[in-house]
Amino acid sequence: MFTYDKKYKFTEKWFDPMIPAWQQIFEKRKDKTISSVLEVGSYEGRATVFLCSEILKQGTNYDVVDWFEGSLEEDGMSGTEERLEKEDFIYNNFRHNIEYHPDINFNIHRGLSQNILPVLAEDKNKYDLIYIDASHEADDTFVDAYYAHKMLNKGGLLIFDDFAWKDPSRPHPLHSPELGVRMFFSMYENSYQLVGQGYQIYAEKIK
Repeated sequence: MFTYDKKYKFTEKWFDPMIPAWQQIFEKRKDKTISSVLEVGSYEGRATVFLCSEILKQGTNYDVVDWFEGSLEEDGMSGTEERLEKEDFIYNNFRHNIEYHPDINFNIHRGLSQNILPVLAEDKNKYDLIYIDASHEADDTFVDAYYAHKMLNKGGLLIFDDFAWKDPSRPHPLHSPELGVRMFFSMYENSYQLVGQGYQIYAEKIK
């Protein structure tokens, strides 16, 4: 079982339940080359550290898109807003954590994905792995996926976080990633093969 070294700085463990599924998915795909990664929504980099430690090879190009200001669901967490104002702790923790992986070529794009992804697509960036974890809103998730599709190489892996997540205080489907993910696959169903589904969705681009 993968464990995180105490040298890293984290305030949450949201990603940890996904580790067994990721290990299985990437073991099945070990013959697939990953030379470029796009992570849309990284928070403090818990998934990032796992990839760098367990999956990626030296010299991998890794683009990160995040505004590092948390999410609507985190606004109510005790002290979060105050810490962001005083410490910018999400961004600083992320930077601290990736410093332990100097063999990976990181490029951080700080801002909203809806503004940054169109620029990356226009610049014709291409990726072998794209992980979408930026928003719990269905429309945001669809937009992120739309641009991800344009930039994912054939044979590449697309991962959606929070597919099974629901906000009990806002039950309308617009406030869950699931609707956005389903809309995306209804549009591009012939371009992807599902390779795993649970709390997250894993799909390989086949054309």
